[in-house]
Amino acid sequence: MIRALRKTCDRTGRFFGDTLAWQPSGRQYIVVAWGLIAGAIWLAIGLAGDPGWTSPALAGCYLVVLLASVCAIDGRYGIIPDSMVLALAAGGALQTYLWGSADVWSRGLEATLVFAAAALFRACYRWLRGHDGLGFGDVKFVAAGTLWIGVEGIPGLLLIAVVSALASLLILRSEGHELDRKQAISFGPHLAIGLWWIWVLGQQAA
Repeated sequence: MIRALRKTCDRTGRFFGDTLAWQPSGRQYIVVAWGLIAGAIWLAIGLAGDPGWTSPALAGCYLVVLLASVCAIDGRYGIIPDSMVLALAAGGALQTYLWGSADVWSRGLEATLVFAAAALFRACYRWLRGHDGLGFGDVKFVAAGTLWIGVEGIPGLLLIAVVSALASLLILRSEGHELDRKQAISFGPHLAIGLWWIWVLGQQAA
């Protein structure tokens, strides 16, 4: 367990180090890296002077560290481990139970419906186009993320994710990569930045 955590920390540090240093292995995720940092700064500013800052600060630290790890693993290896999805779901359920304005069971139902809708979209896309447009790990990630932001936050999450992914594709294109409609990119980091910002903005509105 400790060895696995250490390895994840090392991979996350290398990933963001390469990205922020504009290295070829990670520069397409520069928007994601700076988005996580900017969101953390925005959250800290918003909590300054708030007497109830402890709960959202703890939740935010947990979420941003977990999302950074998801970005590093999926960005480098193209997979979101089930352990990270479970950690995301558990954290979202705990946050909702302890501090959230919604009922845990309601959020659980929303997550189930989002999972079903995303899985159906994935299956239909594959049937129509002949290849996957969304990984199954992404489907599970969005469902787990619903526990943090509710179903009402999903459109915003997807909008931010799509804009971030387009920025990555433009960076890849500017680097001379040949892109076509079947070009596979890791979508997890972009979903992560969407989840992070929707959650952060939700804390400001709370």
